[in-house]
Amino acid sequence: MNERPEVSLRPFEPRDAAAVYRWFNNPEATRTLMEQRDGFSLEEAEAWVRRAMDDSGEDRKYAIVVEGYGEPVGFTALYGLFRQTAPELGALIGDDVRGKGVGRRAEALTIARAFGEFGAHRVYGRIPARNEVAKKTVAGLGWKHEGTMRGHLRRPDGVDDCEVWGVLPDEFRAAAADLLLECRAEGTSISDSS
Repeated sequence: MNERPEVSLRPFEPRDAAAVYRWFNNPEATRTLMEQRDGFSLEEAEAWVRRAMDDSGEDRKYAIVVEGYGEPVGFTALYGLFRQTAPELGALIGDDVRGKGVGRRAEALTIARAFGEFGAHRVYGRIPARNEVAKKTVAGLGWKHEGTMRGHLRRPDGVDDCEVWGVLPDEFRAAAADLLLECRAEGTSISDSS
């Protein structure tokens, strides 16, 4: 695989349940999520995929596809589209591609959809304060730290702070211009679902 693998997004399919099951049962992948589960069954993964495939509401979830991998390696999501308030970005990289720029590229493609396809006026995210990788990723895409919710997350070993980050369209386009050009050069469509 290349140093910078080709990344694209696609809608979820029923056959993705095995990958979702694997991601949500990977402690390394889930340890920095906002909400954590004690377990995640295959039946729960199948139900999660059915909900992810439903585009009739205000949430959109996308499977992250990396060239050379037979199954998706994670997902991105936009929660709360079509409201007066901004949508929230969510993401999980569940497989061994962490640290190779996959999350950054997938998040950039998702944010581009929020602004281009869905007309969002801003995108925000809540990030556990200890998740330095996520903060570095969004900062590289033009996001700004907007505040901290102290003691917001209950964890088995206590409570953690949660940071709020956000980005406006012009900030994102300026910070991600080179990355988005690279994606277009690879043939990755910003607005298509495939």
